[in-house]
Amino acid sequence: MKKRIFTKIFNDKNLPFVELRYSNNTKHYKNHIHDTFSIGMNLKGKTIYSNKTKKYEFDVGMLAIVNPKEVHSCNPVTKEPNLYYMLYLDPSWCYGIQKSIFKDLEGFKAFEEDVLYDEEIYMDFKNLCNLLFSEISYKEKEQKLIQFFTKLFKLYMKESEQKKENKDFEKIADYLEQNSTENISLEELSKEFDLNPFYIIRIFKAQKNITPHAYLLNMKINRAKKLLKEQKSITFTALECGFSDQSHFHRNFCKYVAATPKEYKLNFVQD
Repeated sequence: MKKRIFTKIFNDKNLPFVELRYSNNTKHYKNHIHDTFSIGMNLKGKTIYSNKTKKYEFDVGMLAIVNPKEVHSCNPVTKEPNLYYMLYLDPSWCYGIQKSIFKDLEGFKAFEEDVLYDEEIYMDFKNLCNLLFSEISYKEKEQKLIQFFTKLFKLYMKESEQKKENKDFEKIADYLEQNSTENISLEELSKEFDLNPFYIIRIFKAQKNITPHAYLLNMKINRAKKLLKEQKSITFTALECGFSDQSHFHRNFCKYVAATPKEYKLNFVQD
């Protein structure tokens, strides 16, 4: 008997800083970027988890940690669906928790580990995800989120200097984010910043292990997700994000989100 494939997404207007995906999807993700701080776990099955240049055999009992704008993917090893939770948090909310622990922070502090092997934290995270899908009040859910992430950051984060980004990379990445509706070529970037195109490719590879084109495409997909959450039409979203047509948008959205635009949008329909 064929197993039913599903994806459920928790979201609450009272908790706009958090989103939780519960799925047994068999689709494969391309390497992609989120604006969020993300944590994932397998409940059943094994996957290959890639983060930047590293790959991990990811199994039940492990937690995957993904910092904002880190290039990553997590895909099933076999054709059997793996059951998983993936939680996405606004970095500014995380910074608020971090600031309560480390007083001198001036912005979100990236997590050092890609993978955690901690049975207690694994079970705490599993219980947190179950609670978010339960019928308890949003205030109780918010309190549980604060408790879990305060504990996580206290245990695993040290007060140290924050990583400095390449200034050229920062400027170009910011430009791509601000102009994500456009289809900007490498030649146009080279002229805009008066930089050698091969140098631009090199700094993107060094900073994110991704090409400038792929970075821009990720920005388009992230913008598309926001518009679909707001219940904008798929046609409008495709055009607004600079895709040549709806088919081009649908194909790329599936590669990066492992769901069709329609499937994703339906999770945010208000009852």
